[in-house]
Amino acid sequence: MSDEETDTFVDSEMGPENEPEIDPVTDTDTDEEPKIDIFSLKELRENISRNSLEIDDLKNKRDTISSNKSDVSEDMTLTPRKIKYVYSNTFEEHDSDVNEWSNIKRYRFQKCLWRLKYNRIVSSFYFDNLKKSEHKWSWMIIVISTLTSGLTVANNVDKSNAPIENYNTYVNILLTTSSMTTSLIAAWIKKQMFIEKINEIDKYLYELNALCEDLEIQLSLLNVDRLKYDEFKKKYIPGMTQYLTTNPFIPAVEWKRCIREITLDYPELLNIDDSEDNKMWPWYGDLILDPNNDGTNESEINHVRYPTTFYRKFKKTNKEKITSSCCRKKPSKTVYDNN
Repeated sequence: MSDEETDTFVDSEMGPENEPEIDPVTDTDTDEEPKIDIFSLKELRENISRNSLEIDDLKNKRDTISSNKSDVSEDMTLTPRKIKYVYSNTFEEHDSDVNEWSNIKRYRFQKCLWRLKYNRIVSSFYFDNLKKSEHKWSWMIIVISTLTSGLTVANNVDKSNAPIENYNTYVNILLTTSSMTTSLIAAWIKKQMFIEKINEIDKYLYELNALCEDLEIQLSLLNVDRLKYDEFKKKYIPGMTQYLTTNPFIPAVEWKRCIREITLDYPELLNIDDSEDNKMWPWYGDLILDPNNDGTNESEINHVRYPTTFYRKFKKTNKEKITSSCCRKKPSKTVYDNN
């Protein structure tokens, strides 16, 4: 049989029903098994795993921030969407309202009042410490002077009636030592200028306290009952500028000592009535929308002021500092987490 006859015979034997089926989509034989690209599948799995981890991390951060009892590390910062200051925009006023009271204007003056109160409380504690030091050294002078008077009487005893040998020599040595100590203490008091500083701070505190109380009353009134905005500025801005720039000079060591004493021993002064306005700056920060509140409408979210890093640092006692340096350090909370 020739080659042409052979080809014709094969074609006739197969027929249309015996031809292999062709997939119209892939243009391949359906009888063959589909080929799987191993590298593409592996890459797809890696992408899914990576994206799942990122989504899980974001969810954990959200849950950690919104939880009141969670510990948040210092390097984790809240997003601007989560932290929003109540009065952050200084251009909210309209030209027509430039001479009228508004919430943001009242709040700006309230922040100035916070700074004045901060100067007042630190100066008050420094003033008390100065008076305690001056009283202590003055009392020492009184005690030593009294002993010196008694030694002067004892020095008049005759040598023949002396109770011990070299009695007069010992008495003279004590008289000289007490006289020198009295002179040194008096010179120390003069050098420290206790009297001058006490008089200066006393006058400063008297005037500052009057200004703070006057501002407290004015800012607590309604806008319609308060002084007109122009009159308020003319009356109080010069005084606020004066007492914010001319506060008594306080050495850094004394300043830190006063801050620590206030934080540890007098925490009730920092938040007297649990109102946000009366919380003491800089122990408490600016007024923000509560990030722990899940409300969607800003008008329904509470306005709060949380403790700052300043408060957290000074709140640690020496024992806690030693313990934290020796033991394992725990993740610290941000200022926007409830304590």
